[in-house]
Amino acid sequence: MRLIYLALGWVAGIVLVTREDDMVFTIWLLLVMSTGILALLMIYREQRRLIIGVLFIFILGAIRALFVPSTNEIARLNGVGGLTIEGIVITEPDIRDDRVLLRVDVETVTRIGRTEPIAGRILVEALRPIDIRFGDRITATGALFTPQEFDTFSYRDFLARQGVFSMMDNAAVEVLSSGHGSHLQAQLIDLKHDAQQTISDALPDPQAALLTGILLGNERGISPEVADAFRSVGASHVIAISGFNMAVMSGVFVNLLRRTRLRNRAALIGVPVIIIYTIFVGADAAVVRAAVMSSLLMVGMTLRRKTFIPASLGLVVIVMSFINPTVLTDVGFQLSFFAVLGMMLFADPFSVYVNRFIDGLRFSTEFGGLISLLCETLVVTLAVQITVLPVTLLHFQQVSLVALPVNLLIVPVQAIILFLGGAATLLSFLPQVSQVLYWFDYIALTWTVEVVRAFSRLSFAEVDWFVNPVHVYTYLSFLIAGAIVHIAQPGWAYSLSAWLRRRAVVTTTSLAAVGIFLLTITAFSNRPDGDLHVWMLDMGHSNAVLIQTPDGAQMLVDGGRFPSRLLTALGDRLPFTDREIDVLVVTHPDIFDIAVLASVLERYDVGVVLTNGQPNQNVAIRELDAALAEFPVVPVTAGYSLGMDDGTRIEILNPQRTPALGESFNEHVIVLRVIYENVSFLLTSDLSIDGQRAILNSGQQLFASVMQLPQHGTTDSLDEAFLEAVQPQVIVLQSDAANRRNDPDPDTLSLLDDEIPLFRTDEGGTIHLFTDGHDLWVQQDK
Repeated sequence: MRLIYLALGWVAGIVLVTREDDMVFTIWLLLVMSTGILALLMIYREQRRLIIGVLFIFILGAIRALFVPSTNEIARLNGVGGLTIEGIVITEPDIRDDRVLLRVDVETVTRIGRTEPIAGRILVEALRPIDIRFGDRITATGALFTPQEFDTFSYRDFLARQGVFSMMDNAAVEVLSSGHGSHLQAQLIDLKHDAQQTISDALPDPQAALLTGILLGNERGISPEVADAFRSVGASHVIAISGFNMAVMSGVFVNLLRRTRLRNRAALIGVPVIIIYTIFVGADAAVVRAAVMSSLLMVGMTLRRKTFIPASLGLVVIVMSFINPTVLTDVGFQLSFFAVLGMMLFADPFSVYVNRFIDGLRFSTEFGGLISLLCETLVVTLAVQITVLPVTLLHFQQVSLVALPVNLLIVPVQAIILFLGGAATLLSFLPQVSQVLYWFDYIALTWTVEVVRAFSRLSFAEVDWFVNPVHVYTYLSFLIAGAIVHIAQPGWAYSLSAWLRRRAVVTTTSLAAVGIFLLTITAFSNRPDGDLHVWMLDMGHSNAVLIQTPDGAQMLVDGGRFPSRLLTALGDRLPFTDREIDVLVVTHPDIFDIAVLASVLERYDVGVVLTNGQPNQNVAIRELDAALAEFPVVPVTAGYSLGMDDGTRIEILNPQRTPALGESFNEHVIVLRVIYENVSFLLTSDLSIDGQRAILNSGQQLFASVMQLPQHGTTDSLDEAFLEAVQPQVIVLQSDAANRRNDPDPDTLSLLDDEIPLFRTDEGGTIHLFTDGHDLWVQQDK
């Protein structure tokens, strides 16, 4: 217990020196004060040396805090204008949908024609696509600025904890040379990329993105819609490597092993696995912290020593805050700390009560084992939530009312996801075996995603809840005080793992049969329903339309610039076994509308590609053209048509001729009309007024049941004569509420008849239109 008091003294010294008007510092200060009072109550002759030791380490903590940097050399150039830096990329590039984030150790800066040496770490944002790797020496040209602070999140403080005090966005980046980083780290990054590609080739999104987040710690491929759903139901810990998630999984792992003959070797098995896993996924600061916390919990629960976990927690706090005192303000660290604390205080007592309750119900052995597994998850989730929930409320002022049932339903399958996903990835050299394992993992992944989505749709899934910080500080103060004066006694009940071992053959066969049945049901439910479906996908301020004909042929029109969003939208709507898009339409060579297609071509085969035939010298467009060249490419003009066996017909109304290099994109964009019996859809993409008039002058039939508003409804984007010729019964608009062009323009909207329904993606999400050829139905998926 003495180590705990020393840790509190150390933290108090850091907090008092770095104290500012910030609730994060205040919470740690009050926690220290509450436990310090308990220490003072114990003062007698034997404890005086302890008090002196606490005061001494308090001074050392204060001294350490004085050496925390608040800026660096290159930060003095923030806001001075354009310049060029040269430096080394020191971490794995953080690839987002539309940009790449690079942490760069700067060596020189060139400004006003003068180059001079300079030191400091910066964050560089470069637009995709760009090929940069860990260890590359690069130059980046742009303007440096200080990171921003937002309403509930300080990006400046977040980066400062990593030694970054400057940012450069929209930078022009050039790679000078490669291989300047650690060879071992570079090999691990390449290995992780190979594993990620293997997963992407085997599974559709969002399942592939979720498995990549769970298994490899890279959650960037998860679309905002899915990520928001996990956040709103209190399950964000599942999709990232965090101390909270590792603590929960470690607790369940140890509890299950306790029911087997390996009960005394849980730590010997689990800790090496955690170490290997940590190295594999990159061993950055957050992952190492999570690994240390979970290893500590695993060892402590295995030894069942009352003082091991709290004393070790104290040591971890001292070591981590000695390396970087600002870690105490990190929300991730606080959640990890309190997750382990919750497991230490409440897991065993809850388990005893739950097991007694189960015993009283007198379930049969088989049924009781299953109930015991679910209760184990309930115990761990409850234990962690008791200590983590106040911290969550303090920082985010929101709470999920469905977090408990959601975690109860999805946490038990996370071990299955990790095991099957890991095994399938390791066995990628046996493609057939690997694919089968991935398909079984698809079931658990889909269960996780759909449970989260189902609960996130509930109006009460997430509620704003402001709690007086004083109440939170008081609660956590008593919590830490209670951890010091009382360590809960362990207690466990039924062993599901032993039951499974006794019936291994029957259990495996049954699970395989259930898996095959579920896969069959899923495949059957994805069969075409005889209707024509058109989805106006919510891809921000970009054109993206997915069409499925009555017999199941699929057509994708453009796609936007956000790969994770589009791939998730496709994965949600196409059969999970279907890896082919029959027709891909590239309406015009505008990177804003088609940048994502390179990622689509990595996942899906394409039957035929329709383009307007316009050449473009943009590097990204040329790379996309090279990728498209692997499939049949047909340049089309007005008059071209494509018929389907099910009666669906595609008519091309524009361009009137093949445009030349340098001509207007929007005037010569592909406009197509999709017709199924008595219902038709006019897809206009970014068609300009000049293009609309050209179609009118051609004398083509324009009447359509549904019309897509051209150019996202921007200023001067709709010709009244064109609108009159189409005579739509429904109008759809794809727009982004956060676009900087202030689209749609009020004058453009004023041209529309108030009696014609207008559906907008910026207000209701993806627009789903479907028809049997006579009637038309419209739904929005938000």
